[in-house]
Amino acid sequence: MAPRGRDRPCRFTSIPDHPHQTRRCGEAGCGSITPIHFSLSMQELFMAGIFTTRFSKNRLTTSLLSRSLLAAAGSAFLFSALLSACGGGGDSGTSNGWSVDSGGTVKLQFAAYAGSTPIQCGTAVAGLGSKSSGAQIQDLRFYISNVKLLKADGSSVALTLSATDNNNYQGADSVSLITLSQTGVGSCTAGAALNKLIQGTVPAGQYVGVSMTLGVPFSLNHLNSTDPATPAVLRSDVNPGMSWNWRGGRKFTKVELQSTDTGSPMTLLHLGSTGCVGDPANGVAISSCTAPNRVPLTFSSFNPNTQAIALDVKALFASADFSVANSCMSSPTDAKCVGPFGVLALNFNSDGTGTGQPISGQAQSAFKAVGL
Repeated sequence: MAPRGRDRPCRFTSIPDHPHQTRRCGEAGCGSITPIHFSLSMQELFMAGIFTTRFSKNRLTTSLLSRSLLAAAGSAFLFSALLSACGGGGDSGTSNGWSVDSGGTVKLQFAAYAGSTPIQCGTAVAGLGSKSSGAQIQDLRFYISNVKLLKADGSSVALTLSATDNNNYQGADSVSLITLSQTGVGSCTAGAALNKLIQGTVPAGQYVGVSMTLGVPFSLNHLNSTDPATPAVLRSDVNPGMSWNWRGGRKFTKVELQSTDTGSPMTLLHLGSTGCVGDPANGVAISSCTAPNRVPLTFSSFNPNTQAIALDVKALFASADFSVANSCMSSPTDAKCVGPFGVLALNFNSDGTGTGQPISGQAQSAFKAVGL
């Protein structure tokens, strides 16, 4: 039987900022901080290793798993450690594992970053592009679809959105619009209202990560943006500026930054499907697109209670020259798309031969997990 309460194993790592302290497993988990002092010979101490400690009533047993012998034996040494994980037998070791109770709501939060710095409308962003330029956000919106929560065994469960409204649509395919800019706030010129959240429910269980797609599903992408029957999140009267045309569908991602360099040139990315076959205006439905340009986003170790998903504009435009205009509209022959498409790990060639498919074995680096 797996040990419980004070008998559960705890893993510790040395934390220099917390001298002489460790955390002890209590009946309800990890309890209050309790001083523990270790007096070992210098030969017995490891320089960098991991050890496990088990509490059984008032007794402490420590098993060193690795050690580096020091050349000289010496005086007593005071060791301090702070609990880094506490759990029962069979712990998978996933630090971000988390639970959802029956009927529990899951909230995924999104943010805009420039490197390690959170940004928003009115923020002066520095150190961008090939010349370390400055810029400000004007528009920052993107569609996220078909969110799934991941389990440790590799299976996944679809998130059921809590509502169908101006920012969300729940159907066989689901889609949400994340809006990180708002018209009239700071330097921003687009976005009706901020929407930094995707909220929904999943069956009760243990989860370790999340996956989703950057883009609008094919089944929804080419709906008429002016038809009242089209879901509000995809209509141009509700979310203006996020549609191209009936054939092209939606702009999956719209990021526009205005440089603080002379002339205030714009650097922007409008990501969407290209080469779409059909003529909806004349009754011929879109059958396919030569470059779908949808980006799979997977965070295999992610906890929505402590983390958010951030779009890093510094990474997205790492190769851009902000002193001149940089407009990538997803044209299959636009050389200015080479940089951001590469960051998104989408197959793109400026000679028009790109497939718009995710590059096998290459991870995107524009979106990342950050702490709340």
